[in-house]
Amino acid sequence: MHASSPSDPGDGPSSIFSGETHLRILDMSERRPIGHEVHALTEPSLYLVRAKVIDRDGVSNGSRIDVTENKLGPMSLLRYRDLSTSGEEIILEELVGAIKDNSELHLGFYNRANNISLKVHAFQLLPGIGKSKAQKMVQSRGMAGWMEFSEVDEACEIDSIQLLADRYLIEIEDPLNNRSILDHLIRSSN
Repeated sequence: MHASSPSDPGDGPSSIFSGETHLRILDMSERRPIGHEVHALTEPSLYLVRAKVIDRDGVSNGSRIDVTENKLGPMSLLRYRDLSTSGEEIILEELVGAIKDNSELHLGFYNRANNISLKVHAFQLLPGIGKSKAQKMVQSRGMAGWMEFSEVDEACEIDSIQLLADRYLIEIEDPLNNRSILDHLIRSSN
């Protein structure tokens, strides 16, 4: 797999995709005059990308591909609004899968979440979490934090993976969101 972006051609170490290990294929479509293209999510940073298909073997909607397999050409960023309808239908499911496959990285949000401002806690970025629920979550976390998502779910009475996937989708749909969990937690650590 070649790692490249519109602003950084080639697969040098400065590419935003250089730390990516896998792609979750959201959609594969035929491109004229010849060939195929995929829309995918990168792992671990969850960038939405497109790439030309070099080798179709094992590449299908919902598959997870190791980027070192050389099945795809150079990647470029893809805007959510340019994502195919098929890709839109499975992106949330693939986000959940990516969170589960990299649980330690994503669990870090629940363990490190802190106040963003005097009035807003990072937990409030999750859909449906208000100020009082965020305060209860901080109290139940304690000093030690959580070791697994199931502990978060039980202590906070939430579906922690689904809430995080829902928030990531909001951020992927609107990359200009100034309060980005993806940028501050996931992408900055890679």
